[in-house]
Amino acid sequence: MKEYDLLIIGGGPGGYVAAIKGAQLGLSVGLIERDKVGGNCLHKGCIPTKALIQSTHLYELCKRGKEYGVVTEGVSADFSEFHKRKKTIVNRLFGGIEHLLKKNNVDVLKGIGQIASPNKVLVKEDDKIKEEISTKNIVIATGSSPVVFDGIPFDKKNVLTSDEILELEKIPSSLLIIGGGAIGIEFAYVYNALGSNVTVIEMMEEILPIDDKEMGSALRRSLSKKGINFLTQTALDRIEIKDSAVETTVKKNDGNTELLQSKKVLLALGRKPETKDLGLETLNLEFNGRFININENMQTSQSGIYAIGDVSGPPLLAHLASAQGLLVVHNIAGMDFPPINKNTIPGVTYSNPQVASVGMSQEKAEKEGYEVKIGRFPFMANGKTQIIGEGEEGFIKVITDASSGEILGVHLIGHEVGELIGGMSLAMNLEATNLEVSANVFPHPTLSEVFAEAFHTIEGEAIHI
Repeated sequence: MKEYDLLIIGGGPGGYVAAIKGAQLGLSVGLIERDKVGGNCLHKGCIPTKALIQSTHLYELCKRGKEYGVVTEGVSADFSEFHKRKKTIVNRLFGGIEHLLKKNNVDVLKGIGQIASPNKVLVKEDDKIKEEISTKNIVIATGSSPVVFDGIPFDKKNVLTSDEILELEKIPSSLLIIGGGAIGIEFAYVYNALGSNVTVIEMMEEILPIDDKEMGSALRRSLSKKGINFLTQTALDRIEIKDSAVETTVKKNDGNTELLQSKKVLLALGRKPETKDLGLETLNLEFNGRFININENMQTSQSGIYAIGDVSGPPLLAHLASAQGLLVVHNIAGMDFPPINKNTIPGVTYSNPQVASVGMSQEKAEKEGYEVKIGRFPFMANGKTQIIGEGEEGFIKVITDASSGEILGVHLIGHEVGELIGGMSLAMNLEATNLEVSANVFPHPTLSEVFAEAFHTIEGEAIHI
């Protein structure tokens, strides 16, 4: 029987990062993966979707070439080449992860991991036990999968989740997206730009419902100008697949119903943790709803068993899973590591324009009793934005505590703002104040100058408005 200091179940961005770092810290590490290392993020989520978004963005820019003095004729989108590039990127990164695991002497075990006890895991394939593994510590990192409600005719051909729509070979003439969160909005952007008639329904008052309300409203206005139709405060009632179209009945906030027809329907209803094959029913683990309950050290209610990433609860983000993986293996190795502050975990919606946020929304800050001071600055007044020629309708919004100057939240909508938000996450982790950020020297001309300007509005007045 093989024996390890650490056995990880699931090779996604939480699991493989934990495995590599654990090995680097001197632990003997085994990693069980049922499919391909890299997980859903690499093969079905973060990376392939952003590859499609990048090709879509370039297509949009090429059509605007004349604005930049570049003459382009006969610009068209070859969707098959979009997919080819996407697969090339995924395969390159997949090969890199395999190499890193091998380089760091991590044993990758193919199969399904089932926990028999806190110190024993079965590796199974086709319901047969391949081998038994002995381990001192177990990390569950099995990720999540798309939610599909009972009663929905999910045929994976006409009614799709994010897994299936990633592999669509042709652009549908019309697409109904159920769910106005980040996943739904990103696909709405891609397929609208490539010629689909796109409608998004969202049961909450605004799209991106977990973000600051101003960001969702601004993004909806921007994407509406591009031709996307939004129905907020609208819930799914039922879906029927007909010969020529999918018929979806939705219910408005006032109780009235509406019948929508589309060639395809995308279910963007959120994600659920993947726990069914783990054998958890024998371990008496505590759960928080569907998610495995953990403490600040990723420890479950069972000693020696940890959980990281989507399986342990929101926010369901690859970068959080990786951070949790680093934290847990340092703890197992008996080494100090900074705790994770979930209020400084950034999130990005990769539409065009992008939305990026870290910290509290204004609504949450006020609900928690803070007296807030708000600073805003438009990207229109930023020189680099004018040079780029995109994101002029965007802005930055900063939320601070009026009494202490503590930064409570930072929210941006604009061109590639996802590349900016990490700096504010670091500033908040280091407990920078609004005065310290406004006094910082940002390079010119860059988009990052909006940070100083926005915080200047709190301290007094911005320079460039």
